[in-house]
Amino acid sequence: MLNKKALRHLYRSKREALSPKDLENASAQIMEHVISDNLVKRGLLMLFFDSAAHAELPMEKWFDAFKGHPICVPKVVDTNGKMEAVMWQKEMPLQPNKWGIPEPLGTDYITPKNIATIVVPLLCFDQNGQRVGYGKGYYDRFLSRCSPTCKTIGVSCFEPIEKIEDAEITDVPLDVVVTPKGVYTF
Repeated sequence: MLNKKALRHLYRSKREALSPKDLENASAQIMEHVISDNLVKRGLLMLFFDSAAHAELPMEKWFDAFKGHPICVPKVVDTNGKMEAVMWQKEMPLQPNKWGIPEPLGTDYITPKNIATIVVPLLCFDQNGQRVGYGKGYYDRFLSRCSPTCKTIGVSCFEPIEKIEDAEITDVPLDVVVTPKGVYTF
């Protein structure tokens, strides 16, 4: 078994080997599973902005597909792992953060407990719903502040591994992870 650092390196490389068209197709297939399985709860939905530089799943079509929901997006507020959510509006100004990920300029933060569903980026996940992200802990810290009824949906290009050996007590497992091939519920 590989630890999170090794998994992070391996799955970053795997994802970077995918073409932009492969990523676009994967995103469309994942979104179709999310819609057809009715995975998004009524209420406030948190989506994320993708970074092409990190070969992330393109999310632009998700904002259109879920325009019937109020949507918020993440914003990193400091380098100590703190992230907040800001209400999204179609024409809102964005600026890349230090990792090149677009973020809103506004600071009208949402109370995390008011979010009904969060779509969570990841590099890989295991059969217990644990995820490997980018290693800074922003999402784990944010998710720990959300309501216990908030539904967390991870999105992944790849199928699960058996187990992430060095998952920590502060890692927040996901409720569901969706891949192009299907839906995994934990």
